Amino acid sequence: MTAVGYTSGDPRKVNKTGDTLTGGLTLSGGGSNLTVGGDLSVSGRLTAGGSALPLIYPGRKAPYRDPTRVVTHFQSGHGWTTSGGVDAVASNLNDTTDFAKGTQSAKVVFTGNGNLDVSGLPAMNLTGKAIRFQVKVDDVSKLSQLNIRIGTNASNVYQWQTLATTATSKLYRSGEWTTVTVGWADVHSGAGTFTLDTNRVPSATSGFTFIRFQVVASGGNCTVHFQSVEIIDNITATFPNGVVSLVFDDSWDSQYTLARPKMDQYGYRGTNYQIVERVGQAGRLSLAQLRTLQDQSGWEIAGHAYSTALHDNRLTSFTARQVDDDLRNLRAWLVSNGFHGDSYAYPGGQFESTTDGVSIEQLVSRYFASGRTVLSGYGAATNILTEQYPPPRPYRLLALSGVSDASGGQGLVANLTAAGGELDTCKRLGSWLIITFHVITTGSTGGDDGVITQTDFNAVIDAINSYGIPVKPVADVMRYYT
Repeated sequence: MTAVGYTSGDPRKVNKTGDTLTGGLTLSGGGSNLTVGGDLSVSGRLTAGGSALPLIYPGRKAPYRDPTRVVTHFQSGHGWTTSGGVDAVASNLNDTTDFAKGTQSAKVVFTGNGNLDVSGLPAMNLTGKAIRFQVKVDDVSKLSQLNIRIGTNASNVYQWQTLATTATSKLYRSGEWTTVTVGWADVHSGAGTFTLDTNRVPSATSGFTFIRFQVVASGGNCTVHFQSVEIIDNITATFPNGVVSLVFDDSWDSQYTLARPKMDQYGYRGTNYQIVERVGQAGRLSLAQLRTLQDQSGWEIAGHAYSTALHDNRLTSFTARQVDDDLRNLRAWLVSNGFHGDSYAYPGGQFESTTDGVSIEQLVSRYFASGRTVLSGYGAATNILTEQYPPPRPYRLLALSGVSDASGGQGLVANLTAAGGELDTCKRLGSWLIITFHVITTGSTGGDDGVITQTDFNAVIDAINSYGIPVKPVADVMRYYT
């Protein structure tokens, strides 16, 4: 046996069976085939075939998309036409150069407020159904709204409204084929003979023969590629009364001392996303509290960030290697401490790209089965977009955040819990409503929409119980797909 202490850059190689590196590592084999016979500690990253290896892989695959009824994939003879602010010369409704399915898509260049329509369709019954569509926007900075209207003609329609970009909302990204699902719980408005009652229940859910995509361009021509429109079962096929996930960010100890006892009253289980370096700090959750949440109350203990710096500065401020290292350390910490969560929440909800242009969603998918955003505010103040099931983008889960008396719209507890609010429509019309909390306080929120009072938190929990909506951790909802 030969003891060897190679230094970085040493040109020598371990070629002898039994050669021992300084520190007690025994190698056998020789050449390119070596066996480690002792403990191995690597301060850098392990790679294979040029790719860094995750230490822990996701525990389950993300759901596949359900079989659908295809309304159109925009193939030859699709019958859609344009109207309004459209550059007909630059558009190509049979574009064979850029498509995601089949052999073509429909490319439309919008110059302002323009439409892409189809009429005379076989009557569609959308009772218990949702609409899924796929589009690509070349430059989202030129898109203000992309809305879908369904009815019998341009005057008799329901509208679902999706905004392009707000402070925290990036449903569409430039140059990306994006799949969007909208259900009856998300409907924004009705027109003509199609109306919503005071509880936002539609007057009709069948007999539709007309579809319109309305695009509102902003700051110049906006090019949108349309690939498909499909009908799928909505979430009531899996959860007849809808489903709620109560999720908690940033490891605040009030989630244990104030939120847990109220949720225990009804046997509700939450998902708690950890910042590892904050665990055990003053005002934060301790390791013992986290184990009690999981082992006694059945919560999912999941991942938010390993390092405080990465969380506070957001993933979009770091390189792919830095993000990957943090994700790997985070997942390893969860597993080594006996936590079984398989969900991830993006710090600040930012999931776009690293500083060197790598998809953050792709990195997260190496370690976790889902990624949660803080996206929701695509509609009016009293109307948000929620998830259907299975979610079309499991690494871009929609969630309602900022639930507090310091919020407006559906973030205001009185609106959330009232008749016609999101809990009501979750129950009546079907949705997966993910509600995000941070700090719970027995005092005042101080105008911070990241803080909710104990009284308001209790009101939300009591309302969920009164509506009879099941409450499940994020990972448990994801497991329901078969």
